[in-house]
Amino acid sequence: MRKAIVVFILLGLISLFADMTYEGALSIRGSYLEIIGAPIIVAGLINIGWLVSYGSRFLSGVLSDYLRKPIILWVLTVTGYLINVIVVPLLALTNRWELVLVLIVLERFGKGLRAPARDVILAEVSEGIGKGLGFGIHETMDQAGAVLGPLLASLILVASNQDYPRVFLMLGVPGVIAVVLAIIAWSMYPQPSSLATRKSMLGFKGLTRSYYMYTAGFFLFSLGFISWDIVSYHAKNIGLRGDYIALLYSIAMLVDGLLAVPSGLLYDRIGVKSTILAPLASMAAGIAFTVFIDRNPLIMAFTWGLAMGVFETNIRVAVSDLVPAEKRAFAYGFYGLVEGLAMLVGGVIQSILIAENTILLAVYIVITEFSSLIVFSRI
Repeated sequence: MRKAIVVFILLGLISLFADMTYEGALSIRGSYLEIIGAPIIVAGLINIGWLVSYGSRFLSGVLSDYLRKPIILWVLTVTGYLINVIVVPLLALTNRWELVLVLIVLERFGKGLRAPARDVILAEVSEGIGKGLGFGIHETMDQAGAVLGPLLASLILVASNQDYPRVFLMLGVPGVIAVVLAIIAWSMYPQPSSLATRKSMLGFKGLTRSYYMYTAGFFLFSLGFISWDIVSYHAKNIGLRGDYIALLYSIAMLVDGLLAVPSGLLYDRIGVKSTILAPLASMAAGIAFTVFIDRNPLIMAFTWGLAMGVFETNIRVAVSDLVPAEKRAFAYGFYGLVEGLAMLVGGVIQSILIAENTILLAVYIVITEFSSLIVFSRI
């Protein structure tokens, strides 16, 4: 039990440092694309990275579920973090949007490899304190890194007269720390017991009707959720400074992090029904983006952070309660694949709509999120 708690803490620290690298880069990459002359649809096409990420999550889930070897979980986890620390500094070496897009896709591939495997381990080591609270605490630590990374990026931009390559290079340091901590966690907890359960049948057998309903609602939610790449590209296009955009993202991540534990506790109290808050928050974020991005972007950042807080805690933990324990890795991988497809399609649609009229974008978000709300309410 004590070892599980230590590994639980280590997983939180790993996510903290890894998110300093990833979220720091994410906070400015949309504005960087605008600076190097990429068209706005590229900000939507960045969501190809989400599709690749969740495609690799599906692959990771399949490998973990069917090979059922503890070493697979840890190899996928460590490899994913290693890719993160290699790719982000490489962004400093190019000012061509095509290469930036390729590197972002590679980074997302690494994220996809590690996430399902890590979530299986996290669900197991957090059982003693409650999975909702455990995921909430993990999300809080994760978001500490998501706040510090963009804040670091903002400070470096100010100190270096908007030198984006320097930011990408410096963000590699916390990524190295994350890899080292992941190896330590592996050495301490090499045999997750979730893989000791009987081997599941190949395919989707064993996944529940509630899980499929939930995945459908999640697909609709992801179609409408506006990505920060589009937000930051548009913000830069209307004249906001890169360091201020990174600071806005840091504020959004702070809100996200502060909401994580209360969201997790709410999940432990009312279960999957708490996920209906996610589409409501996403609707609010879409409307706030339309109304406040050029008037009071702090309001937009606050509401976007609220949506992320519910999304990243309640929606993620629900998967583990909708399927048998032996199907968790596969279930996390498949639902992620669905999200990746939705994020790509939604990102392209959003980038087209925002080029025409931001009001059209808000209407689209409200329709998709209201549809998601209906599905979630029926689970």
